[in-house]
Amino acid sequence: MFIAFEGGEGTGKTTQSGILVDKLRALPQPCELVREPGDTVLGEYLREYLKSERPLTPEAELLLFEASRVELIVNRIRPSLDSGNTVVADRFSASTIAYQGNGRGIDLGVITALNAFATQGISPDLMFLLDMKPADALKRTEGHQMAFTVETTGAPGGLGGLTPLHRTEEGRRFEDLSLEFHEKVRQGFLDQARAHPERWVVIDAARPAPEVGDEVWLQVRQRLESSGRLLQTEP
Repeated sequence: MFIAFEGGEGTGKTTQSGILVDKLRALPQPCELVREPGDTVLGEYLREYLKSERPLTPEAELLLFEASRVELIVNRIRPSLDSGNTVVADRFSASTIAYQGNGRGIDLGVITALNAFATQGISPDLMFLLDMKPADALKRTEGHQMAFTVETTGAPGGLGGLTPLHRTEEGRRFEDLSLEFHEKVRQGFLDQARAHPERWVVIDAARPAPEVGDEVWLQVRQRLESSGRLLQTEP
């Protein structure tokens, strides 16, 4: 089962994806957590640039995200799914449609084609849109963004278990863009959710994190039970 968390800046995607993975592992349910961009040697290299404020055209930005994505598909997501794991992603291809399409104004047909090429036919079974007003969500991001610096050991393209070394500051390429940009991004996510309600669950992310986590878990548990993938009941 492939699950993705989507939404604008500050909506809690990283927090909720981590909470879900902890609950799955406690069952125990085999699972793997990945993030975009990142989680491969190339992906982490591109993430550092994409999160920085260094010059980058919207078109180049799009291509770098897609390059990171195809590395993640080949080296992490496809092997994990083939092994029977549940994969939880902190962002996936829907973010590219919302950010580079609705936000940056790049032709959605081009983005759809590039997404199809990069994902190699793999798409999430379930997508959570953590939705809230951008003005409120952006307040959560005030100050510096932080990320783990990780070991880049192991198989080519992989990250050898993602061993955290220390936390480093990340740039604010997207957080510091205009409120109008973030409103367009939010609308882009909502449009996708409305177009494919069978795969999307829209959640009010303005609520406390534990409440959001409980709603996420209810949806995931129901799907795991109905598919026969749940290995045991909750303790």
